[in-house]
Amino acid sequence: MCYLLATAYAEPYEVVLGALLPCFWIYAEVGRDIHARAAKPNPYQAWIDTYAGEEVQEAVEALTEATDEVAQAASPALRERMHEAFTRATVPPGVFWTQDAVTQPP
Repeated sequence: MCYLLATAYAEPYEVVLGALLPCFWIYAEVGRDIHARAAKPNPYQAWIDTYAGEEVQEAVEALTEATDEVAQAASPALRERMHEAFTRATVPPGVFWTQDAVTQPP
């Protein structure tokens, strides 16, 4: 089962935010980096423009703010679970989607 789905199903809201944040953040950073270097015409230009765009950057900022807000109110134990979820969700996608990444800590 997908780590994000399992987290969303079984974990509290705070931990779900911790798991989602790197997904937004990494794609936004990759999009901005590729946008700065991509040759045109590019068959992936729509993807690049989307993830380098202002709307995605705003979504990352909003999710970061929400995550920070709930982390400040969370207990130390819950905050640690948020950190663990964040760390696990930063595993490279090729590894992340395999069963080992879901069942074994990074």
